[in-house]
Amino acid sequence: MMTRSQLFMLPTLICGFAPNDYHSISSLSRNHHKPLSVLSAAITSNEDGDSNRGTLSDNSLYGPTSRFSSPDAFTESQISKIFGNCVPLSLAGRCKTNSNVDMIFLSSMEEGRIISESYIKCLQSDDDDTQHEEIDISALPIPIASSLSASAMKLLSHSYTSVPLSKSVLLSLNSLLVNRDGGLFDNLPWSTWSVDPDMKERDAANNVVDSKYAMGKRVAYQRFMGKDWQGRSISLTNMAKRLRYMLEADEKSKKDSGSDDNTMLSLSQRLLELEITEATMFMAECEKNLAIANASEKDDQYEVEQLEKARARLQLAETSLGELGGTTTDNQSKSQSLVLSILDKLSEQENPPPYRGAIGYPAKLDSKKEMFEDSVLPYSSPYELLNEIISEQLNSEVIGCVLEQCSLLEGNLVVGGSLLLKRKGVERKTTLAGETVSYSDDDDDYGNAGVLPRSMYVVECFSDEAIGFAMTSRLPILVQREIYERAATKDVELDVMQASNVRNETKSAESLSYLNRIPVIRLFDDIADLTTQVEGERVLSKSQSRFIRIPLTTNPSPFDGPNQSSAASNGPVFSTFNPVASLDEFDTLSEDDKVRLLLKLESFKGALPRPRAVKSDPTLLDNMLVPLIDESVRRQYQIRDAERRGDIKEANALREEISLRQRALEEAQAAREAGLEERALQLEEEAELYMALRADVTQDEGSYSRFLDRDDWYERETKARIKRLDKKKFGSLLDGIDLP
Repeated sequence: MMTRSQLFMLPTLICGFAPNDYHSISSLSRNHHKPLSVLSAAITSNEDGDSNRGTLSDNSLYGPTSRFSSPDAFTESQISKIFGNCVPLSLAGRCKTNSNVDMIFLSSMEEGRIISESYIKCLQSDDDDTQHEEIDISALPIPIASSLSASAMKLLSHSYTSVPLSKSVLLSLNSLLVNRDGGLFDNLPWSTWSVDPDMKERDAANNVVDSKYAMGKRVAYQRFMGKDWQGRSISLTNMAKRLRYMLEADEKSKKDSGSDDNTMLSLSQRLLELEITEATMFMAECEKNLAIANASEKDDQYEVEQLEKARARLQLAETSLGELGGTTTDNQSKSQSLVLSILDKLSEQENPPPYRGAIGYPAKLDSKKEMFEDSVLPYSSPYELLNEIISEQLNSEVIGCVLEQCSLLEGNLVVGGSLLLKRKGVERKTTLAGETVSYSDDDDDYGNAGVLPRSMYVVECFSDEAIGFAMTSRLPILVQREIYERAATKDVELDVMQASNVRNETKSAESLSYLNRIPVIRLFDDIADLTTQVEGERVLSKSQSRFIRIPLTTNPSPFDGPNQSSAASNGPVFSTFNPVASLDEFDTLSEDDKVRLLLKLESFKGALPRPRAVKSDPTLLDNMLVPLIDESVRRQYQIRDAERRGDIKEANALREEISLRQRALEEAQAAREAGLEERALQLEEEAELYMALRADVTQDEGSYSRFLDRDDWYERETKARIKRLDKKKFGSLLDGIDLP
């Protein structure tokens, strides 16, 4: 018996295309894709060799306004409601600063189109002495962090050109997108928006499983790693479907040679043998499950039903194989109809997957177009694959790509990206007056509790990710108007000299590297005027607040060396940094102070919120900071908050749970107000003792092992012994030592 992998290796009949059909199918895929960007016709993807290079020829343009999808009134209202007034821009070009930081420039869509046209003319010019018109524009410079610049520029270049890529090339680019911590892929709502029509991600009580156990993100990651690629599946149903399509094509071309019929009969027999093997294994598994259910005295109705299905499946496969074995090619029409009926039966799916790659379902059944056309060059960049996954798996569409202010630090202008997701309706079909009518069911949440059609979700990401996704999706890059008006725009022009150098370098090889696909921009002023300050650095002048800064991330470096880890292990178990000593001190903190304090705290591991989120929820920063400050201050804050909300019961419960240290501090304050200064000092000394006992004063008592704290009796005896110590007996030996 031939195994499935051996069957898949047959190049002409099972695997898809004969070697001489590759170029014809490749051209079909290219014509279908219709690239829309600057060098789309100039750069062709290759399966072998330098996959990042292509040839120069006539080019279509990126950026014409007519090519962008115009938002409807609902989309405009939602974007304005969430992000405020925005300005539509497009990618104009790039440059490097003196400090080797990559800058990308955004301008109006018309200016971006003009720059791209001028760049193409420079690349296509054959005369070195040809004078090109230097077109100047006003552009918004956006810096890219050095740690992300290499991957970001590669992804942007492929999005800018929109040239279909082979699977091997695309897989090498996919990792650049999905392996970014805190980026677009991480922040998509995989666990809550991945459609689940069969309620598979529910527990026995029909409750939604915890997000960390959901499979949505895993499925998406596996898609980026190549799982369930269009037309490449070796599942039994898809192989049967492929034979079915090939028989249809053979019938249309009227190829009636007996050898072809024998080949089809032989392949059909092998598929049936595979089906018998799988049906036998499935029946054995059902028998095992039934035996387990009987042994545990559980209801075995479901196991019995599954066993009956397995037996029926095996019987059908064996009967079909027997009928096919007695068929000869003498009666061509009868044998072909029998083969077709068997293939149709093999390609049936009782429970088709809701989206490609879904776990717990069979492989998605490919259409004829997906199998013979889209399987070669289906995507132009990882963003296009992501857009398809969002549409199928999340049943959503991206209606806006926005660049917004993402820093809460005073005077810091930092730009971050956001995608606005809108949930689509569930497509239904019904028959009216003998005609099939399609409609959208706006009341079906598709297995996602509370996620109805037209629901909105803001996905925060890096600025280059929003720009790349916007170009791939043919959407304008929306920039908040306050950023555009506040930021220092620059007068720039196409660097004609650099474009000529690129042309001269590629003329002999007739190829263009992906690094040179985006036009190079030159500033009228000195390039040193492009400051590359990092978020968090103090603003020394008003002019510095107008430059967009490089975002600061709280994520640790993935390549931390052993020195860092060993240093951390030699330090205290918990951080001893305790900057907020009282509730009054906490109330005096400004928004900028709270953000800088969060960045200093070692216990803060999350991501800072954006001004948009803080504006909608003013307590957001407090909720992040309060769990990390002194336990006594936190308890006072919680009691005051409960009293303001009128929840007297919660306030009393919090008072009963106060720690010994907090009780001593409150009694000291009351004694001082009563004029008992000596008593107040004694109580404050007692509070300091309780503080010295704790391994981490910011955590509640009992929240960690008590064995990490010091012993009360030992500390009291040590302090008493030190008090009795006569320093005069030691001369100058104890000078400079601060004894308690």
